[in-house]
Amino acid sequence: MSGFGPVLQEMAVDQRFLANAAAPALESVHRHSFASLRPADALDSVTRVFFPHEVVVRSNDKHLDFNHCSASLGDISLNQIAYGADVDVLITQLQRTHFVFVVALTGEAVVEFNQQSWAFRSGDSVLLSPSVRYNFQMGQDHTHLAIGIPCSRLIGSGRPYEAVHNVVERAADAPNGGAASLMGFIEYLCTELHRGSPIFGMQDVVAANENSFLAMIRAALFDREMPVRQAAVLPVFVRRAEQFIARHLKDDIQLSDIVEAAGVPARTLYHGFERFMGHSPMRWLRLRRLESARADIIASDGEISVTALANQYWIGHGGRFANMYREIYGEPPSATLGRARATALRAMTGPKVAQRVQ
Repeated sequence: MSGFGPVLQEMAVDQRFLANAAAPALESVHRHSFASLRPADALDSVTRVFFPHEVVVRSNDKHLDFNHCSASLGDISLNQIAYGADVDVLITQLQRTHFVFVVALTGEAVVEFNQQSWAFRSGDSVLLSPSVRYNFQMGQDHTHLAIGIPCSRLIGSGRPYEAVHNVVERAADAPNGGAASLMGFIEYLCTELHRGSPIFGMQDVVAANENSFLAMIRAALFDREMPVRQAAVLPVFVRRAEQFIARHLKDDIQLSDIVEAAGVPARTLYHGFERFMGHSPMRWLRLRRLESARADIIASDGEISVTALANQYWIGHGGRFANMYREIYGEPPSATLGRARATALRAMTGPKVAQRVQ
């Protein structure tokens, strides 16, 4: 833990630092703490915050000593995660919804991506890009801090810096020194979230800190000089169209409606979306609908109809919806529905192997 400030050193020891039960409750800050022995529970807990992935337990007894503690700041989610067993964490789905900045707190791990393998020990960090596959091999003693940022909040930031480097060293090819410049601000955020600072009960303060964190992420971990998505600010017409789409996910809207909301010709809108969003306007609409439908499934406790969802989000018949869903999330909606139902049943029956700590 050499180079860590006192807060991250404490987080390496206290796996529930962020969800401090003694801190006052704040409407603008959401805390969560969960522990379980079951791999399925661990998978569900992390998937709810980030995106679908796979956990393979290498320990002989196939049990975990899993702890997941989190606190949110606006759209930003800070998560302390410990599996308590030798595991592989496989992230294979592409076009994911979040960037995740991961800082190793304790123990040994290896991360593989882009045909390279990197040691991932205390003080090392990596920014997980939504368009890259990752394979983590984590030892039983490994713990980490994972900070999730929705892709929509980093549109136009440039190309993400993807290599692994130590947070206390200046990485030669990382913008502005890389993650080292971030750590002081991250420690400040973790401290205030831990103690339930009254000032974080003010929405304007939360928004200001959230925007400051995003600005530092852009400056430290993105290369704005790359030709893809050079502009740091989303064009007004793209933002208007994206906001219109977000408001009408459950309405029967067409490309002509989006063009009218954007206030520019269809060709201009198409090229703007391709450049800044990475998709055509209608593809973006479908992705946002699928994302919202998935959130509905997870929140439903399994009491929802896939066919009804397909109709609600204007995605056609159930078969087409299931195919599109599988393409993006790597599983059919019925699998997500089954996990949501199983989680709800375990909560109702009070399982002995898993406990939720509020």
